[in-house]
This record gives sequence, C-alpha cells and structure tokens, in this order.
Amino acid sequence: MKFALLMACLLAGADMDQRARWEEWVELGMHRPVLAEAEAALTEAAGDPELLALAARAAAASGDTLRAERWLSSAEGPAIRLERARLHLAGDRIDEALALLLAPGEPPRPRLPERADGWVLAGRALARAGELERARPLLEQMIARFPHDDEAPAALHLLAQAAITRGDLESARELRDRATSSARWRAFFDVRRRQALEHPDDPLPRFGVAALWMEVGEAARARDVLDALLDDAPNYARAHALRGDAARALGDLEVSLAAWSRALELDGDLHTARLNRAILHITREDLSAAKKDLEVLVTLEEARAEPLLQAHLLFATVLETLGDAEGARAARARYEALKRG
Repeated sequence: MKFALLMACLLAGADMDQRARWEEWVELGMHRPVLAEAEAALTEAAGDPELLALAARAAAASGDTLRAERWLSSAEGPAIRLERARLHLAGDRIDEALALLLAPGEPPRPRLPERADGWVLAGRALARAGELERARPLLEQMIARFPHDDEAPAALHLLAQAAITRGDLESARELRDRATSSARWRAFFDVRRRQALEHPDDPLPRFGVAALWMEVGEAARARDVLDALLDDAPNYARAHALRGDAARALGDLEVSLAAWSRALELDGDLHTARLNRAILHITREDLSAAKKDLEVLVTLEEARAEPLLQAHLLFATVLETLGDAEGARAARARYEALKRG
C-alpha cells in the first residue's frame, strides 16, 4: 500500500487512543506514521513522557538518533528511562544502559518490573556484557510474565544461548523450538494486526487476531477483540462461533450457547459450532436438543474424521440415555467402523 493511502487509513482511526495507536504502530515497525503525527502532537502534549518515548523509539528506528535524543531529553519517567537505555544499547554503551535498567544489589533486578522491556532490555544488556547467566533469571521472568510480548522470541533465543554456554544442550533445543514457535505466532499476529489497520472495514483480519489469541490460550483478549468486531459486523457468523469458544474457555456457558446458536442461525454449515453446542446441551442434560444437533452432524461427510467423528459416539451415548438401545448400537458401530478407517 502506498504511504499516503496507508496514512489515510491509519489516521481515519481517530477514535483510537493516541498512545495505544502509537504503541501499535511502533510494535509493527510502522515508524513513519508515528513521526508524521509526532511533531504536532508533541507540541501540544510536550510533557507526556509516554508519547515522547514512543516518538523517540520511532525516530531512532528510522535512523534519526539526534531527534530521538532531543525528545528523550525533554521529560522524565519510566518510558523515557527505557528508551534512553535502548539508545545506549544501540550505541554499545552497555554500562550506561545497565545503570538505567538494573536496581542496585544482587541478584539482578530490573528497575521497572511492571514493563516487559524493563526485563528484556536488562537481560539483553547483561548478555551483551558477557554475563548470560546473570541475565537468565531476568529473561525467564520476562517470559513468565509477558509470554506473548513482541520481545519474547528474542528473550527465548538468549535463554537458548545461555543453555548452550552452560552445556545444557537439551534445554537449548527446547528453548530454540519455543523461540521458533513464538516468532512464528508473533509474525502471524503482527500481519493480522497490520491488515486490520490497513483494511478497517474488513472483519477477517480482526477475526484472525482473535483466533491467534485463542491459539495461545488468551480467551479474554480474544473475547475483547470479538466484542468490538461484532459491534461493527453483527452478522459475521464465524465471529459469533469463536465468541462462543472464548466464552466457554472463560466459563461463561450461557454466553457460549447464545453465541453458537447465533452463529448457526447465520451459517448452518459451521459444524464445529454445532458440535460444541451439542456437547454443551449434553452437559446441561438437554438431551433432546443435543440429539437434534447430532442428527445433523452424523450425516456429514466431514464427520468421517476428527473433530466431527466424535459426533457418532456422542450420538450413541445420547440415544442410549434416551432409551433407544438399537439406535445407540448402530451409532456406536458406525463410530467404530469409521475410527478403524
């Protein structure tokens, strides 16, 4: 997309909080839009250290270190401290970075433990100083506290290096695999976020963001994305289905049932939503409702394999409970035949 068109799309999202908008752009490496807004915005809000820090990071990433330093010199605060440390690291001024990042004393502790960058920058600075073992607890804490942060793959790679250094090759392999998985997830996540910014009227990218949150067990974050999406696209059936999955993960079964039912009203071919609804009906002992859903599923070609294959076994269980012994035997036999292939 041409820069002018991208800017038009991005700036159209005027309802986004400015700090949140800049944070997202910086995370996605979209520094030009930040800088395009920054001069005017920072004139009006010159004392806002969070905005100054974000603008400085965008400037530094774009190669304009002097402008980054100018913005960082005009305020104080946690975000400013972190960006100064980031600049010191970029300039190979490790001792100065460590002085900003680490609290006094041992073992090493970050001055800013509430922020992911407070942990990972401190760990990176120690690693750059040749002290990977001292960096290790900081990086492990960062991963534990902020497992999906954009710096998580880099932190895992450093932990893998630390494991190699101490001769723990099994841990190193595991950490490299985790780093690869984290980087892959993050790449998909960032692509979807960028698409959502560039195509705000298309529900698919935001649906993709929610699906990726569900993939890593972040149901509450997925729910929030889906709620906003469904406000804009109330007839998007797949979003209702995924909203049901998120609600189930969060223990809100009434919302799950309503969401799956709405999804199926809009698109009767959402078979996984129908299976999920049938299972919920069974757990609520509404066997007649479960039977209706399962009767649809067991006729499908897709039900010859998982995940829909289990519909045959569930159907047998429901029929048996309802007193249809012959139907239950037939359904179970069908399940066993399909399972054997």
